[in-house]
Amino acid sequence: MRWSIFCLCLLISSAVLGQAKESEEQPPEEEAMIDEFRTGLTSSVNATAAWLDSFFADNIDPEAYDTASGSLTLTPVWDEYDGFKLDSSFRAAVVFPHAERKFSAIIGRGDFDDFINDSQQTRPSIIRRNLSDEEWMLGLGFDPHLSQKHSLSFGAGIRGGLKLDTYLRARYRYESILGESTEASLQSVGFWRDSDGFGIAQTAEFDFVLAPNWFAKVWGRATFAERTQGVRWNTSQKLYYIYHYERAVGAEVWWSGESEHEVPLRDYGLRALHRSRFKREWLFIEGWVGLHWPRETLIETRKPRWIIGLEMEMLFGK
Repeated sequence: MRWSIFCLCLLISSAVLGQAKESEEQPPEEEAMIDEFRTGLTSSVNATAAWLDSFFADNIDPEAYDTASGSLTLTPVWDEYDGFKLDSSFRAAVVFPHAERKFSAIIGRGDFDDFINDSQQTRPSIIRRNLSDEEWMLGLGFDPHLSQKHSLSFGAGIRGGLKLDTYLRARYRYESILGESTEASLQSVGFWRDSDGFGIAQTAEFDFVLAPNWFAKVWGRATFAERTQGVRWNTSQKLYYIYHYERAVGAEVWWSGESEHEVPLRDYGLRALHRSRFKREWLFIEGWVGLHWPRETLIETRKPRWIIGLEMEMLFGK
């Protein structure tokens, strides 16, 4: 929480500095705080990659280590059902040149399901998650096959900090252009983790260009594991109107549940949203307001609850 609040203050102060920079002439070499933070974060991840890759070679060239990529996301949300919370996620990935670029390392904080599925950017922010899964994870990956349509990767690592909860995962992804205006991707993930046993997750995404300024996205995931009550599933449908370069308004509906839970349909809702690039090519803000109908127990009455949120995402590296 302290880390999240610090980063939130950093982004807000940087935005203010960015606005001041536009109104005042400053030396070209002078950077806003957020630019310095992003540069330092990228350099730190690349330096870590150089150190890890040194185990594969005697001599390394630090200039060759520019493979870092990732994102830092902060999401303050007020929910009439759950109250206020400040969610955060961090993910950084690096590729090792001396390992023929087939090995990579990943570090992150967030939801375990998102981590092993590599899907922080596709899962809607408003789908409610188990906060106990919000923790630090570290892993190594091996990508023996990468192509335009097919990719296969394996990974192993630890989660839960000092708990050292180990995990293994295998992931296959297929992407295809179905027509002039439709793109689809299917992903299958098999995993095992020490605390929860074996599991499998299937994700499907479809993108549609409906008109020059209209875009739609359909997303769904089903997960079955020893820790789930039957099949846990989430799905959402979005419709965007792009009214300016990297600015869009949209609407979304979503559903989520578990097939053997006492309430199989645990939540559904709708929201209006606005997403835009903010001051930098790599900084995005998405705000939303909506209603949802959560229900956790049979004795609970399902009724509409307001939800308001703001997501700030900073991309770094390549």
